[in-house]
Amino acid sequence: MSETSVGKLIVRHIEELEAALRFVRGSMSQSLGNAVADLVDDRRRALDWDGEVNRDLNEGIWFAPSEWRTANDDEENYDLYVEFEETDCLDGEEAETWIGAFCGFAGAGIRLRLKTNALGQREWKTLLRTETKLIDQLVEGGFSCDPKKGELAALISIEKDKLAEAFADEEFDEALQPVGWAIDRIAKHQATFDQLVSAIRIKR
Repeated sequence: MSETSVGKLIVRHIEELEAALRFVRGSMSQSLGNAVADLVDDRRRALDWDGEVNRDLNEGIWFAPSEWRTANDDEENYDLYVEFEETDCLDGEEAETWIGAFCGFAGAGIRLRLKTNALGQREWKTLLRTETKLIDQLVEGGFSCDPKKGELAALISIEKDKLAEAFADEEFDEALQPVGWAIDRIAKHQATFDQLVSAIRIKR
């Protein structure tokens, strides 16, 4: 379909498109944010980890074991912490909505990304490249690592049909199971991450 044909179609259905976008960015995103926050905070509390879990996904979610907190630091800095985030579409742009990211629109997605306050981006990339033994263990455990981009993460795959049913039934437990599994994966490999924290502290 040509761009002119698409433009014509959009104008003819602009009321429906505008109403749908407002609904997705409004009540649907609020419901999803509440469900994600409840799940993450339950897991975080069960693990007795530090963190901040906002119900508005745009305001961020992060967590970490207290042992990863930067020593002798008055700020809330951590040598390693986990952040819930979306990934870009294939064209390098963000999905227009969180629903789009959860559904994998145009290659977008969601993940739990490991980050550090202790090192600059260049030092972090170098660490991911040189700590081959630890990184290999994490990759074998199901984590994704791209040292060139400075990215270490647990990817999350949500089934679109299950998410659709979750909105219909107002019950998100099954659809969001992969988020919980990703947190469990991090907890299961905490000993390896503890070693990564030790390596970070040597570099700091």
